[in-house]
Amino acid sequence: MPDFDPRYFRTVCGEFATGVTVVTSGKAPAFHGMTANAFTSLSLDPPLILICVDKNTHMLKTLRETPVFTVNILAADQQNLSNYFAKSDRNYGPAEFTDINLQYELGETGVPRIAGAIGYMDCTVHDIAPGGDHEIYIGEVKACWCRSDAAPLIFFEGRYREIAPKAE
Repeated sequence: MPDFDPRYFRTVCGEFATGVTVVTSGKAPAFHGMTANAFTSLSLDPPLILICVDKNTHMLKTLRETPVFTVNILAADQQNLSNYFAKSDRNYGPAEFTDINLQYELGETGVPRIAGAIGYMDCTVHDIAPGGDHEIYIGEVKACWCRSDAAPLIFFEGRYREIAPKAE
């Protein structure tokens, strides 16, 4: 068996098209956001979702201190937010959301819901599991909402993509 190539593994995983989310957490005025496509629904009863958080991110510390989060499902026109919250060299703390003039409202758990997103899920941390170089956060959904009048932001083969419009 040949040596395992982690970069090729990442390429193979990139063949699975995903939506893009920004996970928000924290307490005012120091909210924090993180771009994530490692998100999925888990259970209907109780309503559970999961996100995967790299052990070397600010989000891990934030979630440990404030065990609530919101998954914001980005619309196709929110690529700039995905890019911003994916950067590790941005300001953290109170300036993180004001630097990009992020419009939001506070959700059920007191965490930002990003304006213009096509959906959100406000969650409390239900459980945490190890996942290699990540931690898997299982969230119990306390409130959720979506709209169907916008296309989602899609990521495939290392870049953003568009899906075909809905058939009339």
